[in-house]
Amino acid sequence: MTAARNIVKQPPLAQIMRPPAILTVLIVLLLFSTPLSGCLGDDDGDCSDGPVILEFMEVVSDPDAITVANIRFADLDGDGAEEIFATHPMLGEISRVDCSSGTCVEERISEGLNAPIRTHVADLNGDGTNEIIVSDIGILPPSDELVGRVVVLTPDFEGGYSSEVILDGVGRLTCAEAADLDGDGDLDLAVCIFGNEVGSVVWLEQLDNGSWESHQLDYRPGAIHAFPFDADGDGDMDIAVSLSQLSEEILIFRNDGAGNFIKQVLVSSENTWYGMSGIAISDIDQDGDFDILYTNGDTLDMDTPEGYDPHEMHGAAWLENDGAGGFTEHELTRIWGAYANAPFDYDSDGDLDIVVGTFQLDMVMPNSEHLDMVLLINDGNQNFTRQDIPDGMRYMLTMDVGDYDGDGKDDLVGGSHRLGFGGNAHRMVELSWGVDGKACP
Repeated sequence: MTAARNIVKQPPLAQIMRPPAILTVLIVLLLFSTPLSGCLGDDDGDCSDGPVILEFMEVVSDPDAITVANIRFADLDGDGAEEIFATHPMLGEISRVDCSSGTCVEERISEGLNAPIRTHVADLNGDGTNEIIVSDIGILPPSDELVGRVVVLTPDFEGGYSSEVILDGVGRLTCAEAADLDGDGDLDLAVCIFGNEVGSVVWLEQLDNGSWESHQLDYRPGAIHAFPFDADGDGDMDIAVSLSQLSEEILIFRNDGAGNFIKQVLVSSENTWYGMSGIAISDIDQDGDFDILYTNGDTLDMDTPEGYDPHEMHGAAWLENDGAGGFTEHELTRIWGAYANAPFDYDSDGDLDIVVGTFQLDMVMPNSEHLDMVLLINDGNQNFTRQDIPDGMRYMLTMDVGDYDGDGKDDLVGGSHRLGFGGNAHRMVELSWGVDGKACP
């Protein structure tokens, strides 16, 4: 049984990040029924010789049918065991789940938060104690109100948290990722100010006195993710960005090592209905450098032209890094509503497969058949075979990989951005595979 502490619930704020007007009415949340199993058909991986079964194992209970925006693994207390962090924007809280004792204990944290949608754990001030960096969008419906904030939650000795706002008075904010962006030895932040018709991508420089100075990278709205990573192996942190809204692009900001960035467009579409929905940074081909996986599947701007098949329009692709920061695009699959993308060795054969979750609303595309998830099975040479998961978990916008149960093996955990819509959904489940009822090694 899951224990909970510091539980604080606040009134729901709104429904979704970019909804049409018809979705802004409060929708009654529906209860999740039972965990699912879905058959994916035959598989050629190490778990073959029978139909592959995908099971969803509940990590924490979900009696209130909570809507989740993001799930992420991190080790807040530095004990070597990863915890799971989830954001609940409609409740104004985040959830921290610790399963290191063998029983999953959930802590719900709302101190100083309005509508949190993403977390990043890091020792931001260099004092040896990790903090929770929270991206607080402020309000979920489309707006150019200056309600976005970066909130830092610091654990105290009494089991609570103190909150500090280090950025406010900006548009709706969707990411804040810590990295040393100017090479001076402390952590800075890459920040997405999604906004609506006005927004930007900035990086916040941490100054010696503990204050922050903002530097503009891009003056357009719609930034979903801005992830620091070393794209070209030169030892400094570049930034990959997924941009949507008025522009549909995957960008990289190349760092000269001192926090001076040059922008390069890697992927671009002239169609505003292309629907960029996010990126992941991973060494897909395991050649020692970082590649970029991206999805396009957002339909909530309601501007998709009639006659387009969303299963042809949306999908996933990856950008292969040549080791020097040059990228080559490879198509992965086409699927309506592609959102979450998780590189994960599902069959334990040593290469990275990819799980794609979708956000498909029947009311948006009433004539399209929904398909909850797909598994892309890697043959070891980055040739991917698709396996559909028609009876999977719905609205799974977020997944992450870590070891939450301390068994030394990677776990894949995801959550549904359910918003009260029907179908099988859950706020936090582990995805596991087996063959004929037996677990994959």
